[in-house]
Amino acid sequence: MVNSETSNHYEDKKISTTSATFGLLRKELISNLGMKRAKAFLLRYGWNLGVANAKEVLREPSNLEDMLSKGGLLHLQTGQISKMVSERTLETDENGEVVYIYATGKWIDSFEVKEHIKNHGLSNYPVCHTLAGLGSGFTSMITKRKVFLKEVKCRAMGHDECCYEMRLEEEWQDDPDMQEEIQLYKESSFIDELNFTYEQLLDQKNYIEKVSTFHDTLTTKLSEGHSIEEVIKTVSQTLDIPVTIEDLNFQARLYVGIEQDTYETLNTDFLSYISRTRSGKIQSAAYDKTFIIRGKLHNRLVTPIVVQNQTIGYMTFIYTDKSIKLEKDLMFLQRAASSAAIYFLTEKASIKGVENIKGYFLEQLLLKQYSSVSNIIYRGYYMGIDLKEPFYIASLQFSSDQRDTNNIDFHDQVIQSITRYLDMQSYQILITQFENQIVMLLPKVNDLNFKLENILRHLINQFRQVNFRIGISNESELIDSIAENLEESQIVLRINNQDSIVFFEDANIIGTLINSKNMSTIRRKAQKELQPILQLKEVKRDELLKTMYVFLMNGGNLQQSISDLSLSMSGLMYRISKIEKLLNKELRNPIAAYELLLMLDALKILGDIDVS
Repeated sequence: MVNSETSNHYEDKKISTTSATFGLLRKELISNLGMKRAKAFLLRYGWNLGVANAKEVLREPSNLEDMLSKGGLLHLQTGQISKMVSERTLETDENGEVVYIYATGKWIDSFEVKEHIKNHGLSNYPVCHTLAGLGSGFTSMITKRKVFLKEVKCRAMGHDECCYEMRLEEEWQDDPDMQEEIQLYKESSFIDELNFTYEQLLDQKNYIEKVSTFHDTLTTKLSEGHSIEEVIKTVSQTLDIPVTIEDLNFQARLYVGIEQDTYETLNTDFLSYISRTRSGKIQSAAYDKTFIIRGKLHNRLVTPIVVQNQTIGYMTFIYTDKSIKLEKDLMFLQRAASSAAIYFLTEKASIKGVENIKGYFLEQLLLKQYSSVSNIIYRGYYMGIDLKEPFYIASLQFSSDQRDTNNIDFHDQVIQSITRYLDMQSYQILITQFENQIVMLLPKVNDLNFKLENILRHLINQFRQVNFRIGISNESELIDSIAENLEESQIVLRINNQDSIVFFEDANIIGTLINSKNMSTIRRKAQKELQPILQLKEVKRDELLKTMYVFLMNGGNLQQSISDLSLSMSGLMYRISKIEKLLNKELRNPIAAYELLLMLDALKILGDIDVS
């Protein structure tokens, strides 16, 4: 039975424990407080332990050197080390006050090293925090000066031994790392650390609750059938942040909370920091995760909008105040992007059915399978297309050396990609696969060429190693002329085989003269006149046709023709003589040359011959 009066004789009890138990405490501190705050706690714990033991030594004061030497014994008595080696230089004034102290030494078998390696493995920094704190607190109490000990080598870092240096506080002024460590001794008590941790947890809890409420609000908006514009407006108003949705080329689909002029200025700043290839294409693979852009005029937090494992655009938070920490809004942005992805996924499911109907509708127009113009215009309204307004017919041409572009699956992928992209742009079109090609009906808009360029950029980013070209018909207002408009869009691609976007209105005179009404007549006439060459074997036929075309295009200039064809003079003259004999015409005769060139151009445009 314990006599309660006996315990009053002890002002401070010493409680012994094992190194493993202390190692467990140390592990939990690091796990829950983080390395920096755990280090601060262990340094102060060691300091207080050293001060407490120094007070016991000072009860029976003796020579300063002797009292300081008892600090090493303390390490040994507590089992923190098995041996200690040190050298110390001490200077005092005439009053016995310490004016200088410097010591170096090493700890053998530090218990902190053993426990740290066991629980955490090798370290990138010294780990004997309790030993350092104990030596600092003990020496400071004995000398009545602020003295701090720094571990300069540690076995936990892979060094051979644990070594330290000891100096007065002012002697550490030129060591920034030690200055930072000294501040850890001066921080608040452990209860304050717990309070700080609690406040952090409380802030995190409030933050998670706010994010959860935010997500619930957006989900409710979606379930009530609100538009994407309303959803983004809610995001902007809730967070008081300008918000944008942009396509894969970082062109705005919509923006809320910012004026157009301001947005355009900031977007120019933003685009200057976007990574591109040498050809100027955006490196979309570099932006498949959330990222931060810090521009000259503003900062941006950007995350991809992913639908069915495919990035279809980006959501952006814009910060004109560059002092704001962007990371705090990361979860809000990701939740907002997820809500947008759900919206677009739902839209995609409904749009797919609508697009199938639209595709069939355009196919009917191309085949003229309708009873009356008024009926087809009425049906167009339901498709979101006003067929009484001007429109264009476009043919999309694609080719690749490394990919099969003729299969139906590829055509479907391209159609879906264009549809999804233009939906982001709020530009309603009709699109279908027709006679092994993709055909579009494009309502007239002021920035048509800009939209076409963006479509091509989008397709190039989506389908690597595929070349895309678009042929555009003349402007039309007549539904009955759609088939003719389709021919125009196809013809212009054959006339101009270099540019990626070609308008029929820019075609040469030969192209404009060809249409469905005279196409067969022109073909028959040309084939009849050129029959003696056309009936030759393929290699010889192509050789003579190209020679004749180049010679006529050069106006009969022999030197230029030799250069273009990479022929000798004798070789060129032989071919010209052969052609003239077969056709019974003189190529230098202006009238004959003009007619032959017209026929060659016509067959080239119709796709019957290749003289490129």
